[in-house]
Amino acid sequence: MLVLMLVPGKTAHADWFDPLKIHFLDVGQADCILVEAPNGQTMLIDGGDEHDAEEIITYLKREGITHLDIVVASHPHHDHIGSLDDVIRAFPVSVLYMPNLPYDTKYYHDLFRVINEKQIPVDRAKAGVHFKMGFSVKVEMLAPKGSYYKHINDYSAVIKIQHGKKNFLLMADAGAEEEKEIMSRGGVKADVIKIGHHGANTGSSMEFLKKVKAKTAVISVGKNNPYQFPSKEVLYRLNNRKMTVYRTDQLGAIIATSNGKKIMFRTNVLH
Repeated sequence: MLVLMLVPGKTAHADWFDPLKIHFLDVGQADCILVEAPNGQTMLIDGGDEHDAEEIITYLKREGITHLDIVVASHPHHDHIGSLDDVIRAFPVSVLYMPNLPYDTKYYHDLFRVINEKQIPVDRAKAGVHFKMGFSVKVEMLAPKGSYYKHINDYSAVIKIQHGKKNFLLMADAGAEEEKEIMSRGGVKADVIKIGHHGANTGSSMEFLKKVKAKTAVISVGKNNPYQFPSKEVLYRLNNRKMTVYRTDQLGAIIATSNGKKIMFRTNVLH
């Protein structure tokens, strides 16, 4: 049933006319994404590296976040879950998704310690998982589809978010193998792509970018990182596709706001 909210002095409206906001936090050579749906629900994808907790928690509180409805640990590498234990300790969490990949590291064990302490339900992140955040936002996991991959990055939870006519594709650290699986299933077209693995040449193939057809790319990457990410090869492909590129190492946090028909971007530089 559709419920219209009546506010004194304002016209009644449904939540799909309100904006969807996706924040690509500046956590250096790591990943952390905050999704704020029009109905007030929130989703946090990854939690930076081991020293990013204070910055992430401060950012979320400044945005007025008091509760995380959904948390996704895209895969268990330290630059994605390094501070996630401290972050979920700071906020109530309704459910946490992660791929089926036990990983014997301090970060993984610290994360599960907090999950057990707070008794947070854990569901498997895999292709085919889908849910809605209010009337207007559809979330679908496009990967991982398989149960075994040679590279840990290919266990990454790849997430597509649809708001009205606009689509966001969040690649975590997915590489070429996952890209091929996703392309084989179709439905990969998006307006904005968060480039996989900080712009490494392990993914973002030209074939994949042509299928996605995104006009805008976001790269979460650290200044002067030792890996020299984003790679020249990936930047060449993005330029060849005439895509607008937003990089956290150059612009700080990047905030995309969708009204379902168009997407606006702002950055810390513009605050």
